[in-house]
Amino acid sequence: MAEIRPFRGIRYHLEKLGGDAGKLVSPPYDVIDDQMQQALYDGHPNNVVRIIQGKEEVGDSATEHKYTRAADCFKGWQGSGDLLKDDAPSIYVYAQDFQAQTPDGPVSKTRWGIVTLVKIEPLGEGSILPHEHTMPGPKADRLELMRHTGGAFGQIFSLYSDPEHKVQALINTQVGGDPLFEYVDGEGVTHKFWQMTDQEALSGIVEVLRDKPLFIADGHHRYETSVTYRNERMVAEGVTDASDKPYGFGMQTLVNMDDSDGLAVNPINRVVVDLGEGGIAALEGGLAEFFNVEEQSFASSSEVMKALESRKSGPPVLAMCAGDLSRVLLLTLKDGVDLSALDAEGHSEAWQKLDTALLQITLGKVLDLDTETLIKGEKVQFVKVEADVLKIVSGANDRVGFFLNSTGMDQLRAVVLNDERMPPKSTFFYPKVYSGLVMQDLNEF
Repeated sequence: MAEIRPFRGIRYHLEKLGGDAGKLVSPPYDVIDDQMQQALYDGHPNNVVRIIQGKEEVGDSATEHKYTRAADCFKGWQGSGDLLKDDAPSIYVYAQDFQAQTPDGPVSKTRWGIVTLVKIEPLGEGSILPHEHTMPGPKADRLELMRHTGGAFGQIFSLYSDPEHKVQALINTQVGGDPLFEYVDGEGVTHKFWQMTDQEALSGIVEVLRDKPLFIADGHHRYETSVTYRNERMVAEGVTDASDKPYGFGMQTLVNMDDSDGLAVNPINRVVVDLGEGGIAALEGGLAEFFNVEEQSFASSSEVMKALESRKSGPPVLAMCAGDLSRVLLLTLKDGVDLSALDAEGHSEAWQKLDTALLQITLGKVLDLDTETLIKGEKVQFVKVEADVLKIVSGANDRVGFFLNSTGMDQLRAVVLNDERMPPKSTFFYPKVYSGLVMQDLNEF
């Protein structure tokens, strides 16, 4: 199963660079827009954004571009002592204190993870299990970065099952003192980071995780890129086994999926646009074939989510609104609806009962849309913040919003172990795992 390996991480020399880790690290590359990129650039000349999401500049050429500049930063910062490699093989502990938004209001949580190397395996052929599909563009971008820098700067975020919390017990023996660094990000999340070098504790963690499959929560593109990069290096070096090669391992943050006190998985809601004149009424009528329809009014999107949460133990239920919350339709799947007959792609019952999949299947039937149209984010838009659903549909007569329950860990496990991938944007694990906390040298353990 999963092969875990401690490593000598590369970390910022905080004393030399001013001591504030928050000015040096960054959210993952795929959530960085132009405004955030500029803010990170302005915050510190050594911020990792210059590596993971560098700017394109006028005059860039085949030999001078954002990837060569990223490589120059990585090499130059090591040469100047701004980045230092740890002396001892380590597993790093990463804790995030945050407020989880629930229908009943904010709840304080702490998510504990370990940062370690994990042996790379092709997805679906070993113990590394995906739950989302990927797109070629981001993978090509990440591959160029790996080729030029020979490093990894952010972690794949994966889940393991440890109902007895054995890994956490080992962590607790090592993190009694102050962390290496601590900072609060722009969303109010407190990040803390420790280094574990005790051989007994490291060996204990390796042993506990040895027989565990790992479920990728976030970072599918980066993981698939690491497989491609490993394969390229193996061909170039004429080897058939990368078990003893640094590039044969990828850096991951591993979190216990059985830690309900630390995990927060938010739903990603949907808005269907461009329904045309009379389209909302037609959609309501079509969905009534598959759902029992209950009309209610709500004062806020939080109340809608609370109503959905209260029904989570029963048949799948979705909430649909147009214009405002004075008229919300609670849609409960009817007994006897044969989802397998509606699902032309032949997924499992576990997949079909996901809120995101159920909506995808029924919208496809009612609106006569193919899967590609349903998932590419144009006709059906993905919305992470419930209140934003209302902003998009407010005053419009050709669009409707759908509120969904979050995907549970049991649902994720059932789908993934059935060798399936969920519809796009089925999970939003909060908070994000930051980049630049520790870096991996792909040429040396």
